[in-house]
Amino acid sequence: MQNTHNENIDFPDLTGVLLAGGRSLRMGCDKARLQIDGQPLYRRALDLLRHFCVRVLIAGDRPDLEAPDLPSVPDLYPGSALGGLYTGLRAAETDWILVAPCDMPRPDPAIVERMLALRQGRDAVVPRTPEGYEPVFALYHRNCLGQMEEMLRRDQYRIYDFYQRINIRYLDPPELPAGWQRSLVNLNTPEQLARFKDLQEGETAMTPPVVSVVAKSGTGKTTLLEKLIAELKQRGHRVAAIKHDAHSFSIDHEGKDSWRLTRAGADTMLITSPQQVAMVKQNPAGEEPSLDETIADYCDDVDIILTEGFKRSSMPKIEVHRRERSEQLLCRGEEHDPTLIAVASDVRLELDVPCFDLNDVPAIADFIEERYLR
Repeated sequence: MQNTHNENIDFPDLTGVLLAGGRSLRMGCDKARLQIDGQPLYRRALDLLRHFCVRVLIAGDRPDLEAPDLPSVPDLYPGSALGGLYTGLRAAETDWILVAPCDMPRPDPAIVERMLALRQGRDAVVPRTPEGYEPVFALYHRNCLGQMEEMLRRDQYRIYDFYQRINIRYLDPPELPAGWQRSLVNLNTPEQLARFKDLQEGETAMTPPVVSVVAKSGTGKTTLLEKLIAELKQRGHRVAAIKHDAHSFSIDHEGKDSWRLTRAGADTMLITSPQQVAMVKQNPAGEEPSLDETIADYCDDVDIILTEGFKRSSMPKIEVHRRERSEQLLCRGEEHDPTLIAVASDVRLELDVPCFDLNDVPAIADFIEERYLR
């Protein structure tokens, strides 16, 4: 059955395969159902697969995880990663599969996008880091089936040996997106789970939470942000606002002293007063800093960061929706964005995330406070 969560996907030749056939012996309990932030761990990989794939299935005998659009397929060769890959590829009706493991807490869509861009003419695309291969978060073509089956019938399970037999493209650290170290992590043991939770708590304590307000053009992102900032400030919170501009912009006035200094070639120009400090900093040509870098450099003295735009980021998102502008949502229409946390709309919508009245700013602020500021 096709993915009903995302009906207009750019990759109709791609099936998502959730690897969940392991016995979780080292963890001592079912990894797939571990609760992370109030959600079963497997849902994180599942949401990513649904974001990209026309159909998703589970490789492994997991009827407990099944849904009407999510069948499970028992492994023909249980007990190995290669066997799970074979199960998924054999059950898929498409030429390609995207595999993700049920124990991956932070699968990054940006890594998938890099892999998809490199698959032409290859049998597989696999991330490779100094720690080794990432065979269970990768792309595989149907061409791999013959070599997989031959090895499995001979009780040969080593992924390295399999990779010597196919036309593979590795994705190495220089090609991986920033933050790949956070994403390429699996939770296999209680110790790894404890370290992950400690890291999460440390990040929560050190990094201001970020909420991106996104919408189609002309829907009212800035208006909602204005009201949210005023409401959160009234409640005593320190707020940063970051706006993304896909084009060149200027915040200075031609002829002013500060404009002249920047025009003369200053890489960084600051202007200060008793009330404010402003900075104009030149980016290297074509090298806009990432949102993570911008936040780390300039926003460490606030309680929360609200951004406008950044719809392709992995930050939590609230979408603004007006029916007269578009019937279809940005994050629940052509795409199923797993980072969507709420919608603010002028009509009632039945969704898998909370939907607020667009004009009920206190309720939206309550939601943000409860989730990120307490």
